[in-house]
Amino acid sequence: MDTISGYKDRAIASLSGKWGTAALAVLIYCLIIYAGSFITMIVFGDSAIGTVISGIWSLACIPLGWGLAIYFLDISRENNPQFSQLFDGYKDVLRIILTYLCFAIAVGIGFLLLIVPGIIIALMFSQAPFILKDNTELGAFEVLSKSANMMKGHKMDLFLLGLSFIGWGILAMLTMGLGFFLLFPYMYTSFAHFYDDLRKEYAM
Repeated sequence: MDTISGYKDRAIASLSGKWGTAALAVLIYCLIIYAGSFITMIVFGDSAIGTVISGIWSLACIPLGWGLAIYFLDISRENNPQFSQLFDGYKDVLRIILTYLCFAIAVGIGFLLLIVPGIIIALMFSQAPFILKDNTELGAFEVLSKSANMMKGHKMDLFLLGLSFIGWGILAMLTMGLGFFLLFPYMYTSFAHFYDDLRKEYAM
């Protein structure tokens, strides 16, 4: 496994010449997510129907979030992903949604118990989006199980890597949020490199 600075340096190298398209991919994702929520709020307000539709919309956008994660996995692997790949998750919609829901429920239960168990569970299952991409034959529970096995002994490594972006997050907020269109690619590409090193180690 690499160091924190190593993963961040590798992310910057992978994003060289691609920062603009990476930021645009994040923008497309945000526009779709928030457009649906905004329209629902305008039409239905805070009504019960609005709440239900908003929940359905959030559920329907899960594969889009997965597609964004995989977009940066492709960038980390020196591929040239197309914006259309953001929608690839809808080709495997049931498996992706089931995996994400199981992930969310497990993390939610962990946070109900105490904050620390919730963080540990989140770290344990954190590789699920990438595993879904590389292991199309695995079901949701198998994906989460594989992530848990891969993360044995590496949860603190990923926690510290994520923690190292807090300063950048504060700076991004000072730009009225615009900085997140660059920070998100930086973070996710770093996490993608972390996953690929983890995958190689797990296969040994």
